[in-house]
Amino acid sequence: MSGTYKFKGRAGHSAPVIGDSLYLWGGDQPDLPKVHDSPQKRKLTSTVETYSFSSARWSSHLTRGTPPLGVIGYSCTTFRSNIYYYAGACGYFYNSLNVINTLTMSWTQLHPNDESMMKKTFAGMLSLEFDGTDYLFMVGGIGPLPPVKHPQFQYEQINKDGSVITNEQLLYNLSNKKFTVPSVSGQCCRPNSQFSINKINQNKGIIFGGMATHDDLFFTPTNHVYIFHVTHNTIHWESIKKGSLSGEGLWPKERGWHACAIINDSFTSPELVVIGGLDSDNALVNDCFLLASPTRVHEAGEWIV
Repeated sequence: MSGTYKFKGRAGHSAPVIGDSLYLWGGDQPDLPKVHDSPQKRKLTSTVETYSFSSARWSSHLTRGTPPLGVIGYSCTTFRSNIYYYAGACGYFYNSLNVINTLTMSWTQLHPNDESMMKKTFAGMLSLEFDGTDYLFMVGGIGPLPPVKHPQFQYEQINKDGSVITNEQLLYNLSNKKFTVPSVSGQCCRPNSQFSINKINQNKGIIFGGMATHDDLFFTPTNHVYIFHVTHNTIHWESIKKGSLSGEGLWPKERGWHACAIINDSFTSPELVVIGGLDSDNALVNDCFLLASPTRVHEAGEWIV
């Protein structure tokens, strides 16, 4: 990266890519007020930083409209020229859904904070398409116990203040702008947070790792792999277990707070890359694994270091 562009330290953010540019917004920062709302918070969150791959330069953009209040640990995904931001925290938990149009750099709120739905942070979100309609899919996260618990999902208490970790799932229809609560089938993912979620194709995705409860222990890293695909109002899940893949029996160690990406090229099937994270001792993990052929995981899938 060239130039002398100055960055503040930050965490709990995302850096989505659209076209030739990477977009950086929000996250926990040294001068971010941990309050519901304030002029200083609005000033900080009204700026989006972008990196152009073609020019190798960073730039800062003042946005229009009202940015989200859930600045830390939000869920983020892209669709066409839009970046969608869901839920998050900053002194409080949120569940609003917002979008920024990267062509106009303007914010729009699609769904306000809703007291009837679970507020959460460190969940996952993807854009998917099925039955000719575009959706956002949300899964997992941590937050206060919601007023309505859906029986197909789990809500496990993780501390004395009543916070829960969940595998709750939602679909948001981008056409009619409505949320629905889907049905689930198969081996559904456990309540989880700080995991990675990546799209394999238009209606299929993969989850790896994250932080979950295990044997009544508070927040234990996992190395579980789940593949899901979406049909009309139903999420079909499959748990990929150690020993079910080809290769030499390699399997990444348990971790949360890691990074993952799907690599697509014209010569191979999509491949999942897993990098870094924190292990069960809260130590940094410095390895890198590649899951070959997640679309045909039982026939050709294997972990490669």
